[in-house]
Amino acid sequence: MSKAEQKWDQRYRNKLQKSDQSTKPHPPDFLIRHWSALSKSRVLDLGAGDGAVSLFLAEKGFSICAVDISTVGLEILQSNIAPMPVTFDSVVMDLEAESADLSVLGSFDAIVISRYKPVNTLWPQLVSALKPEGTLMITTFNHRHHDRTGFPLRFCLQPNEYIEKFPELQLIQSEIDQLDMAMDSYLFKKLTP
Repeated sequence: MSKAEQKWDQRYRNKLQKSDQSTKPHPPDFLIRHWSALSKSRVLDLGAGDGAVSLFLAEKGFSICAVDISTVGLEILQSNIAPMPVTFDSVVMDLEAESADLSVLGSFDAIVISRYKPVNTLWPQLVSALKPEGTLMITTFNHRHHDRTGFPLRFCLQPNEYIEKFPELQLIQSEIDQLDMAMDSYLFKKLTP
């Protein structure tokens, strides 16, 4: 078990001990406001943790594939999603590892990434995993979060970092530091080849 996996497993154990077990994690506001723009069917929740995104989208009728480094986080998600009548899979994967291979998961109508900034080498796999006309939503910390908290800058978006980064993806909407929350959000649609 890697140090990163141990760290995240411990965080979810601690969170579970401190919280009311009936309380669901809160999804990003951008997702709450724009979930209907996602291509509906099979969605990849990348860096799913204990399931804020997965639980929200399961309630909306999406099929979910949740991927995270933490076995504990995914177990919490599994117990919360089990009573729901949805198709659900979870995969433990270290997304920072060179061996990370999203192709084994199949293709997706939508990909949602929340509070996680994928390493650059992961982006070609994400674009490949997205079906034509599929949608990709990312909401994560920006550089102001680093300035305020000391959170590692490597995990924070720079101003407008994703605006024109992906030629295969058309930017549909973006919110940069909406309400001074130190979060940036992007919604893309994959162009038809």
